[in-house]
Amino acid sequence: MQRWQWIAGVLLVGLAWLGCAAAQATTALDVSGYARETPPGATMSAAYLSLRNSGKAPRRLVAVTLPDRDGAAAALHTTVVDDGINRMRPLAQLAIPAGATVAMAPGGVHLMLRGVRLQAGEQLSLRLHFANGSERNIRVPVRGPQGGGHKHG
Repeated sequence: MQRWQWIAGVLLVGLAWLGCAAAQATTALDVSGYARETPPGATMSAAYLSLRNSGKAPRRLVAVTLPDRDGAAAALHTTVVDDGINRMRPLAQLAIPAGATVAMAPGGVHLMLRGVRLQAGEQLSLRLHFANGSERNIRVPVRGPQGGGHKHG
């Protein structure tokens, strides 16, 4: 009987270690950001996140969803200059190196939001999906228009 107790103990310690590693993977990433208010009648917007990976392993953001908004979608995009014109291009993933911060910004990497109507002062729920299968739920504030705006080309 002692042998089975020893095996069960080893399994419990292993599971506890895996649980701690999973918790560390989730907490090793600090996320902040905001979404832009949509103009009257519009259903497209953008969100900008800052992702700080304080962990020892790189992370890859592969998708973002809007869990509280039926029919809405989010997609990773970047802006490139093509013949002097800014154009958005989809990104398959966003690398977040270990010990680094990746900051989305207007005119660069951003989240394109479709099928949404957002008002300043609201909170927008986002679900971040990572290549390792983990997910992170966050809420970002919706801000009103701020100089320059987000141009679509």
